[in-house]
Amino acid sequence: MTSGFPDGYFARPTVARVQDHLDRGTDNYPPDRDLARDLVEAAPWLPGSVRVNRAHGPRVLRCFTREYSIDQVIDLGCGLPHHDNRYVPDEVRHMVYVDSDPGVEAHARMVLAERHGTESLRADLEDMPALLGAGPLMQLDCGRPIGVLLHDVLPWLVDETAHTVLAALKSWLPAGSVLSVTHATTDMAPEAMTALTRLYAGADIGFRPRSGQQIRALLTSWVPLEAGELRTTASWRRPTPLHPRFDHSHAYAILASPGDRTS
Repeated sequence: MTSGFPDGYFARPTVARVQDHLDRGTDNYPPDRDLARDLVEAAPWLPGSVRVNRAHGPRVLRCFTREYSIDQVIDLGCGLPHHDNRYVPDEVRHMVYVDSDPGVEAHARMVLAERHGTESLRADLEDMPALLGAGPLMQLDCGRPIGVLLHDVLPWLVDETAHTVLAALKSWLPAGSVLSVTHATTDMAPEAMTALTRLYAGADIGFRPRSGQQIRALLTSWVPLEAGELRTTASWRRPTPLHPRFDHSHAYAILASPGDRTS
């Protein structure tokens, strides 16, 4: 370890930096750009997908505050700072940014967590007891609802870890809390998704887009807050769905509740 970064950290691509490059960011390095180039060759819509899914965050925060009166939020897997995740409504009084990537957490600490009421935390979803027991989360008021952003996180987790994360959150969150999930899906452009999975695997990164049915199965113990078919992040809360030709999100958006709590 050097300065908090694992050996070889800058010599191999990371998910956050690849997505930063796809979103025209500057916090990336040649290995990230090389992988991003191959990814875009396999899926030309990928930069648009990254941007659409990032833009979903502010929309969900407005939903949390206006519809569910939630003013404390955890952003799990916050990613590198961009315009979309820098925006926090004034109604959000407490925001905790969490990421396991040391480079992301350092940026989050300097940029995202600069506003009063915001904090950053480096923690790994592989160790949910440590994450949920960390100081910034312990300072949240568990007597009131909490919003959780779990955006573009589950596709990078194996099924067992994804189930563990969701079960831990469900047990920990107070009544009235809301979980927002976005998840890359194989229901659209399955061949391109297979190619992306293969390219990420070549960089020793596990990418697991799932079908809508598989995503619902992950959330089977949660209470869905929106009826009907799954909506993509691009079509979420729109009066009419986008035509697939113009919907580059290739991901679903879901709101769910952990259900009632008894005292």
